[in-house]
Amino acid sequence: MRTYIIKNNVPNPMSLVTRHLDYETIHCQLGHISNKAMRHVPDNVEGAEKICFPNKKHICYSCALGKLHQYSFPENPKHFSKTLGLTYSDLLKLSTLLYSKYKWVIIFLDDYSSYYRVAFLRKKSDATEAIKAIFWLWSNTTSHFVKCLYTNNGEEYMISKLQSFLHVQEIVHETSIPHIHQKNG
Repeated sequence: MRTYIIKNNVPNPMSLVTRHLDYETIHCQLGHISNKAMRHVPDNVEGAEKICFPNKKHICYSCALGKLHQYSFPENPKHFSKTLGLTYSDLLKLSTLLYSKYKWVIIFLDDYSSYYRVAFLRKKSDATEAIKAIFWLWSNTTSHFVKCLYTNNGEEYMISKLQSFLHVQEIVHETSIPHIHQKNG
C-alpha cells in the first residue's frame, strides 16, 4: 500500500486534494505523478475526494519534456532544385548473411526527388565500385549528374580511390558531423 505525503506551504496540505481542483492542477501539485498513481490518491490520502479525470488523454508538457532523450531535430527547409543535385548515401550491415552471400547494403537517396537506389555488397570494400556503378547508371538514364555526395565519415567513403573518382567527376563530397545522425538525409 502506498502512502502519499503532501508537503506544501499551505496551512492544511490535505486541502490540495480535498478542494475541487481540476486534474491538471492536482497532477502538478503532486509532482507530476502518473494516471495510475492519481487513481490511488483518494484511497490513500485521508479526506481526499474522488479525482475527476479528463475525458481525453491528458498530455502534460512538463512530463513529455522530461522524458525526451534529446530535442527533436528541425527539418531542413533547404532542398536542391534539380535532380541529383544532392545525393545522400549510407552503408548498412545486414544482421544475417543473405543466401547469395551479401552482407552489406549501400543506400543512395536523391534530395530533390526522394528517388533512392540500393545496392547489395559482399564486402564493405566493394562500396567504391557500387558508387561508381550507381552514378554511371543515373547519369545514363536521367541525363543528370550527381553534383554533391553527402555521407558520414565512414572509412568506405574516405579511401583515396573513391576520393579521386569524385574529384575527376567534379562531385563535391560533404560529410556529416559525428553522432548527429539526423544530418545524414
